[in-house]
Amino acid sequence: LSSIDSADLAASFQTSVGDVLTDRCNNAMDVFLKAYSIDSPQLVVAGGVAANFYLRSCLEKLCDKRKVQMIAPPPELCTDNAAMIAWAGLEHLRRGGSSNLNFAPRPRWPLDEL
Repeated sequence: LSSIDSADLAASFQTSVGDVLTDRCNNAMDVFLKAYSIDSPQLVVAGGVAANFYLRSCLEKLCDKRKVQMIAPPPELCTDNAAMIAWAGLEHLRRGGSSNLNFAPRPRWPLDEL
């Protein structure tokens, strides 16, 4: 492939991911907003999706259209998992949350546990 073909392929893939992601989030918003009466609904976007400016802009447009607040960390924090965890802790603290840090780490926490 030429560099132009590679760039076209990458752009087409990114556009397709943006279309699918927007569609799935829109469907999820339909289900969520019908099930719950929320005055100020929010969509949290993090990680690689929040680091990708095109995908981020697709979701921002959807949120504007649906009147849903999009919450995302600064893009420079989206590539480092430790920074993402620290950012989540900072947001928890800003909202008045705290922790006595009295817990045991569980690196293999099962997803099906209640």
